[in-house]
Amino acid sequence: MEAVKKALLGEVLTEEEAYGLMQAMMAGELSPVQVAGVLTAMALRGETPSEIAAMARAMREAARRIPVSRRPLLDIVGTGGDHKGLLNLSTLGALVAAAGGVAVAKHGNRAASSRAGSADLLEALGVNLEASPERVGEAIEALGFGFLFARVFHPAMRHVAPVRAELGIRTVFNLLGPLTNPAGADRYVLGVFSPDWLSPMAEALNHLGAKGLVVHGEGADELILGENQVVEVGKGAYTLVPEEVGLEAYPLEALKGGSPVENAELAKRILRGEEKGPHAQGVA
Repeated sequence: MEAVKKALLGEVLTEEEAYGLMQAMMAGELSPVQVAGVLTAMALRGETPSEIAAMARAMREAARRIPVSRRPLLDIVGTGGDHKGLLNLSTLGALVAAAGGVAVAKHGNRAASSRAGSADLLEALGVNLEASPERVGEAIEALGFGFLFARVFHPAMRHVAPVRAELGIRTVFNLLGPLTNPAGADRYVLGVFSPDWLSPMAEALNHLGAKGLVVHGEGADELILGENQVVEVGKGAYTLVPEEVGLEAYPLEALKGGSPVENAELAKRILRGEEKGPHAQGVA
């Protein structure tokens, strides 16, 4: 297809071309060599916000959908890939938001850059990662929280997963993960692994009709207890420090996590109000 050739030559794709290219990938219509070439060429050139948004739309359509009527629907999610090994702040933040009455569809996977990803933590807390879309939807409607395990809800990724693993580099899929919530989340707090992606990801969210914040904290894809860079979708950029919201400043090291079991025990103490240190403030 023409879009494959354009991508391989380092040319920018139109939204229609990017959408069709991702559809072809999700249908298994491209060979492993073509997939590897396209992903590598686009990563070297740098994906555009319109390409990212168009590919996200195609991935959403290929996903197992969740019927959820509650709106607004929030996802607190990160790209991963920051290699900081922090506690799962976004996951625990999502639980706290749900307890406060916000409907949350938490989209996530196993660890990308730490010892425990959102799926690893929630599994250690007893969450059934393999729950059907119907069950997850019921949980969101009734409890205000549901976990959408990426591996379960994006079966079409089987066509590209082996190539991604073998390439071992950052590709557009690292950016697409947070944008492809199967429940159709329309509010985001989205962490990126590099400040270079703050504005592009905010623009991609805008293309997708979503609102929210894209954040980066001192090398982490999280809001941390230091200096945070924030881009508000459709509005602008600013810096946020913990003192502005009544929290104390701590170095990034103070937010480190451990194994899934260790993180689960710490999470329980935080959610019970028994933990008062930096991890609890980071979740807040």
